[in-house]
Amino acid sequence: MERQIITKTPVTLAAREREIFNCLIEGMKTSEIAKKFDLKPNTVSTIKKVIFRKLDIHSSMELYKIALQNNLVKM
Repeated sequence: MERQIITKTPVTLAAREREIFNCLIEGMKTSEIAKKFDLKPNTVSTIKKVIFRKLDIHSSMELYKIALQNNLVKM
């Protein structure tokens, strides 16, 4: 089941985007994510850019803040 991420407006991420989103909030590097999913680092970077665009954010700190606000990460 897809879960919307609440920002200024609700956003739904595709399955691969959700997987990479979760890895990013865990602090994984692009190269680690690429290896985990057998992707090229450039592919992971592109998906990360799409996630940032959809969420209207510009940094990993903003991504983590959104994860906290949506109870997707534990303190």
